[in-house]
Amino acid sequence: MNIQSILKSVLILHFLFFSQFVGASYSQQYDKELLKLVLTNPKLALSQSKEKLLQAEISGDVKGQLVALLYSAQSLDVMAQNKEVEIVVEKGLALAEKHRNIRFISEFIGYKAYQQELQGNYREAILNANKAYQYSIETADDRLIAENLALRGEIQMAIENYDLAMKDVEAAIEIFKENDDQINLSFNYNLLAIIYSGMDDHENALKYYKESSLYDEIESPYNQASILYNMGSVYVAQKKYEKAIDLYNQSMEISKKINDDYSIAFTNYGLIEIKILQNDLKDAEETLSTVFKYFELAEDELMLFNSHLLMAEIYTKKKQYDLAFEQLELARIKSEFLDTPSVNLYYYQQMITYFVAQEMWKEAYELEKKSAIVKSKVNSKNKEKLISELKIKFNAQFDQEKLELLQEQNSLQKNAIIQEKAKQNYLWALLLLGLTLFIFTFTAYRNQTKSKKRLYKLSTIDYLTSVANRRHIIEKLKSLHQLNIAEGKIFGLVMVDLDYFKKINDNFGHDIGNDVLIHFAQTAKSVLKDIGQVGRIGGEEWLLLMPGLDVEEIRKVLNILRTKYKNNSAIKLPENFILSFSSGVLVCKGQYKNYEKMLSDVDMAMYNAKENGREQDAYI
Repeated sequence: MNIQSILKSVLILHFLFFSQFVGASYSQQYDKELLKLVLTNPKLALSQSKEKLLQAEISGDVKGQLVALLYSAQSLDVMAQNKEVEIVVEKGLALAEKHRNIRFISEFIGYKAYQQELQGNYREAILNANKAYQYSIETADDRLIAENLALRGEIQMAIENYDLAMKDVEAAIEIFKENDDQINLSFNYNLLAIIYSGMDDHENALKYYKESSLYDEIESPYNQASILYNMGSVYVAQKKYEKAIDLYNQSMEISKKINDDYSIAFTNYGLIEIKILQNDLKDAEETLSTVFKYFELAEDELMLFNSHLLMAEIYTKKKQYDLAFEQLELARIKSEFLDTPSVNLYYYQQMITYFVAQEMWKEAYELEKKSAIVKSKVNSKNKEKLISELKIKFNAQFDQEKLELLQEQNSLQKNAIIQEKAKQNYLWALLLLGLTLFIFTFTAYRNQTKSKKRLYKLSTIDYLTSVANRRHIIEKLKSLHQLNIAEGKIFGLVMVDLDYFKKINDNFGHDIGNDVLIHFAQTAKSVLKDIGQVGRIGGEEWLLLMPGLDVEEIRKVLNILRTKYKNNSAIKLPENFILSFSSGVLVCKGQYKNYEKMLSDVDMAMYNAKENGREQDAYI
């Protein structure tokens, strides 16, 4: 079963799970227009939510602050700014707990559970989802109760407990039906369809995707693209490729309208899989070559891994085994970095295909045994039981044929006729078992692929500027610091703050301010292309990492960056307005035992540079 559908649908579904507050037994939405903006124009929704938060803080309106924080979290979530979502959720939860607001404690704990689900921390996700549900019962608010039931069902689905997921989601749908809540019905029918997809019930999956579309009164482009993509995935599973391609293309058109290049690349990836299934290898290879750059730009290690394996499959089918092996080697390196059971399993599966294509039976068999071990870490108990039953059917003959084959090879293949027969029987048995493993693990893998694709993007890329976000650049800093301690490798650390950025926002608007942020990010990325990395750590503040550079070399790099940053011809600013920045600079030569102290020192140096007149660098 191909569960490509889970990516956007699950991510969209939760946006409305946490948007109401206590009132009657079934509370109405706080601000329907703002909620609509969250799903249609999240950037504007975030801006308005921040304004409402500021007003509520000035007036001391606690409920207003909680509502504004909730919409801020939702908007950031749609824009894939995961780190910022976590910060807002923690702030909202702390405020709700301080004022003992049970309603919002439930909402923010629920949001926390969703974040933990994305991170694969299912145990904590389930625990927090249950907490959120218990708090919602205390509110006696049917809407919140239903939303938390749906959330819990979503997490159960992610770990493939389909029976429990179905029970929770259907219970939530009944409440939404009783109250004619079309918005929540749309999202929960989408979720129900995904559950049916996971159980290979294609008929009901399509039925409920269509039902979801009928209830979509907001007409969110994200939801529409998701439904079309999900339906296309069902048709792929049914081998109705023309219908799937049509739906993928419709989804892509919507993604183009909202300028979501990454989703376009991902949809292209789905189309490539169909081309390979249809043996259209030339077109698949050409399209996949163009897709690589988007995943490289996003630094998406998981999708690069997937793409290398897909390219290896193409080359294997074309019998270009040297090229296939190169792609498999690149995938292996990525798999060691990602290091999850599903990733390893998918890598093994493609390697087995590669070995079988060249009749390298012993290598294929050894890897099949490894694959079986990894499989046990991925599949649910029910799937393991089914695999076990299938093994009973195949293994007696399967293992005996392997033994015969190896014995014949060790005796220099004395009996050519028996050997050939054993090869053929082995191939069929191997393909059957491989297909069985693929069917029952591909669902888990696809689920993880889509969720992790989204998660990886959330956790590494700054949505606005397309450079490393705070979490990712800090991880890079930790790695460099560890190398410094272990091997004495020096590196430069620079913290940058854009001068007069608030003035730009106040005088020329946030859109111009965003253009300035993007301009700095792309300029820094260009200057540091071969020597370092840039990451946005918040607002107008940035970290630059320069491995192996000393003070004088860093000084030269910053001078180049400062000169290029001043060129604001592409930004609608007055000609006499000069862009500049201030920075704190240090070179780590083993003097720091922890990276936190480095950040503190370079941050202080940066503020000293600003206090001393800006447009300068303060060296430690």
